[in-house]
Amino acid sequence: MNTRAKDAILGRLRAATVTMGLPRPSAPVRLRRSGTEPDGFAAFAAALTALGPTFERAATPEAAREALVRAAIRHEVKTAVRWDHPDLAAVGAAEALAGAGVAVLAPADLPDRVCPSLAAVDMGLTGVEQALCATGSLILAAGPGRERATPLVPRLHVALLARSRLLPDLPALCDRLAAKPMPSAVNCVTGVSSTGDIEFVYVRGVHGPLAVHVIGCDWL
Repeated sequence: MNTRAKDAILGRLRAATVTMGLPRPSAPVRLRRSGTEPDGFAAFAAALTALGPTFERAATPEAAREALVRAAIRHEVKTAVRWDHPDLAAVGAAEALAGAGVAVLAPADLPDRVCPSLAAVDMGLTGVEQALCATGSLILAAGPGRERATPLVPRLHVALLARSRLLPDLPALCDRLAAKPMPSAVNCVTGVSSTGDIEFVYVRGVHGPLAVHVIGCDWL
């Protein structure tokens, strides 16, 4: 492909994103290497919410439980499936949902054919391996008790994010992943499920949740 053809294609893509009103960064993002301090929840939330998900900050376990129940009520959640994750246990997330009348499935309750069953569940509730302040991305690591489809198939994904799991950017994540054995799957989720593959028509919820809500846990 010659330079003129490439420039023409990229020009059409840029023009399409402007006219469709898709979210774009307000300024170039400066990447920082591992070892520098992340900006914290304010920077993460700004990047995250620009792409469609919502964010709520909790200072205590009680506040996190209240935020979780509010999200379930707001989205009319009747059923949920959770991960086995220390941050969920620290909050008492499953117990809070059960107390609000939500039927909560544990990983052991899932059948062999996971995806068809999860499609009928309202909420996938997970912790987060890491989160990137520069892009608002959630890094989700699968493993025993952490079915990889849990955050990807139900119509709503709610993630509990500990402050200690924030990283500045993708290079910092690569450094962190290289320092320990890789899990069976790592998903980098940025924004809600969406695509513009067909005639530049922006469609949400084609291959994942229609809504993503993150609860930042300040004390963890």
